Amino acid sequence: MWQRGHTAIYTNFDTYPIWYLVLSVILVLIIQDTLYYWLHRWMHLPRFYRWIHRAHHMSLQTSAFTSFSFHPFESLLQAIVLPVLVLWLPLHIGVILAILLFMTIASTINHGGVEIYSAKWAHNSSAKWLIGAAHHDDHHKKFNYNYGLYFTFWDTWMNTETPDFKERFEKLTTKHKSV
Repeated sequence: MWQRGHTAIYTNFDTYPIWYLVLSVILVLIIQDTLYYWLHRWMHLPRFYRWIHRAHHMSLQTSAFTSFSFHPFESLLQAIVLPVLVLWLPLHIGVILAILLFMTIASTINHGGVEIYSAKWAHNSSAKWLIGAAHHDDHHKKFNYNYGLYFTFWDTWMNTETPDFKERFEKLTTKHKSV
């Protein structure tokens, strides 16, 4: 489709201003995070959970390998966002590659089982919105909380973040710092 001109993918950096490259990355991540949040909640409904999402939750103790442990239909539902977006949202090919790299790194961090963010992140006005291993581990252990993909916006706004997460995160990261 790209080769036949049926997508909004572009290769010339002069096509749009440089600030649009940054904006397009942010737009894709926010759109993807929003769609995933609601898809993830839907996959937790009992009739769909058994069929689609259960395979992923068989990993109660997460690891980097858990980030690739999905039912094929769930993988399709998650992966379809970017191909659909490039049909109408102008994206530079380099931006697409950067987003794919970010997606892989974020998923590995979130399922890594080891928190890489320090307690300072919980107090930083921008960083506190990022999901790390502790946030997603809560989802695997407590099941009905923390549905976000990259950001905690939707969990915060929809009251689906683990109620005591921020306090436990600070204790966890402070404890590991002193060890």
